[in-house]
Amino acid sequence: MKEFKKQIEKKLKFWTLICCLYPSVLIASKAIFKNANDFGQGVVFGACSGAMFVAIYFLLRNYYALHDEEKLKKLYVELTDERNKAIAGETMKTASVINVVIAGIACIVAGFINVTVSITLCADIILNVLITLAVQLYYKKKM
Repeated sequence: MKEFKKQIEKKLKFWTLICCLYPSVLIASKAIFKNANDFGQGVVFGACSGAMFVAIYFLLRNYYALHDEEKLKKLYVELTDERNKAIAGETMKTASVINVVIAGIACIVAGFINVTVSITLCADIILNVLITLAVQLYYKKKM
């Protein structure tokens, strides 16, 4: 359990860094891209805000787990339980396939509406497939 506690402490430091980093990114992007359109600034703001909410969630979860032995044990089970790992693995496999299929359908439909969007979706599909194959090769060598 001490080793797990050290891992949680490292993750706590990481999420603290993220919480400090994203406001800096937001401020820097405002300064660097001050002439950017509203959409671009909105995307940066939305991405930074979303990342901050995720970082704060994990920061608080880890903080409370470190200060409450029962929550630490519960988190340990949640993160190390074989059933939870299997569910997460199957979820990611299924979600990957669904993502590629939906992007494929969207690519076909977009081909009739806007060629640029269709090509972008096709590039997204190719990138997803390449990432999936690279991760699969990594785990075949690792396991």
